[in-house]
Amino acid sequence: MMTLTYILAAVVLLGLCIFIHELGHLLGGKMVGIKARVFSMGYGKGFIKKKIGDTTYQITLIPFGGYCQFYGDNPLEQREGKSYEFFSAAPWRRIVAVIMGPVFNLLFGVILFFIVSVYGYSKDTNQILVHSDTSSPAYSAGLQDGDIITQINGRRIFGFDDIQNNVIFSKGETLNIKVLRDENYYEYKVTPAKPAGGGYYLIGVLPYGNRVVVGDVIEKEPAYLAGFKFMDQLVSVSGIEIDSPEAFTSIIKDKAGQELSVEIIRNGQNKSIDVTPRLDKTISIDGQTIAYSGFLQKVIADHYLEIDGKIIYSYDFLMDYAKANEGKTVTLSLRGEKKSGAIAIHERGFLGIGPAIAPDMVQVKFTPFEALKQSFIEPYRFVVFNLKGLGMLFSGKLDVRENVSGPIRIAKIAGDVAYYKGILSFIILMAKISIILMIMNLLPIPAVDGSHIIFYTIEAIRGKPLKEEIMLRIQTGGIIILIMIGVAVILNDILMLPIVQKFFN
Repeated sequence: MMTLTYILAAVVLLGLCIFIHELGHLLGGKMVGIKARVFSMGYGKGFIKKKIGDTTYQITLIPFGGYCQFYGDNPLEQREGKSYEFFSAAPWRRIVAVIMGPVFNLLFGVILFFIVSVYGYSKDTNQILVHSDTSSPAYSAGLQDGDIITQINGRRIFGFDDIQNNVIFSKGETLNIKVLRDENYYEYKVTPAKPAGGGYYLIGVLPYGNRVVVGDVIEKEPAYLAGFKFMDQLVSVSGIEIDSPEAFTSIIKDKAGQELSVEIIRNGQNKSIDVTPRLDKTISIDGQTIAYSGFLQKVIADHYLEIDGKIIYSYDFLMDYAKANEGKTVTLSLRGEKKSGAIAIHERGFLGIGPAIAPDMVQVKFTPFEALKQSFIEPYRFVVFNLKGLGMLFSGKLDVRENVSGPIRIAKIAGDVAYYKGILSFIILMAKISIILMIMNLLPIPAVDGSHIIFYTIEAIRGKPLKEEIMLRIQTGGIIILIMIGVAVILNDILMLPIVQKFFN
């Protein structure tokens, strides 16, 4: 059942978003009198075909997306000079046919946001947990665990994503945050800050929750072998109640080699699992454990771990270095975040579980008028968010490998959302993916819609098209670059899959 859900989610998400894009091209062409030769649902040879007017409509065996082929859309082929041919049409008509693909992706996203806003959906709560250290702007300003953020700069807050949007788009300017605490309202001034390694502005808060769940299960480790699964709720360990990820980790770290009985809740039913933590060796700085060994091995493989300015290339070398320098002050850089202090080898019990807080959820529902406003506000914020993200990727402020997703990773995300969060969250994801397709297609990259719009705009201004040889070279070069990027993205998707990472670790 789970596998089928993942496959259907991927087919529906990617297939429908691409189909909507191509439908935009088809209808855009019809608006300005450019006729389509073939409109295909899917790629490959059609097994169901029907010709209506001058257009052949078909469904293929490969269900992902589709395409719209216009008459006379190949600049190298002989044309008859008919007004309905793509390259025989005036530049503005071609621009309409091209731009309607991205426009339909945007409209599709707006419609989906409107539907879920009227129907009502769940989102992460606007009640917060505050990072309790001086690097957290929220903690320094006086916010507390359990506070409910109701307004930021006068804007109403419905869920945690509203908090994130306001903070990310703050440009680091001080925010006026209104919170509800013990039935009383309080206002604080909080100045967002960027982490040491760069990235988006943050204020150091997480969505509130009191359910501790399994966020990750590492293959071949004790928890995996004992039968723990993703999203199992951790209730107690040998009778000791679990109220935080730290509480669970604290119990396990002192129980290496001891059999424990862990009570969980899975699909609404209580279950007990017997498991024995193994002894794990990692390192600590000033007594604070840096990370479990599997994570350290991953960042070492990615060359993201440095000690005293030296890149660490193997876990064994790390352990040897820690042993040789035990008690000495070192500077460790983990993914750009630096910590200085006395290094030591740290031993603890280890199950191979990544415990996490499951955020509480709030139900959000709007009147039709409010939903209409929200259906434009959400896409606008999402577009700005992604454009800023693209800028950070190109400037090196965000890690490309972790922040760029191709079809494989998108398909996995679609499956995760559909299986664990339900249909409404899946619809919201589809709206966001459709909007991302709009953004990517409007970029001035050769071989995508954005470059065609630029070419036809130049042609309209000059009164004549660019030389076909120049356009062909630009587009051919662009296609080669896109293929190379596509291969790299797909390979990165495969390497980022948990099963592959576990294999290499």
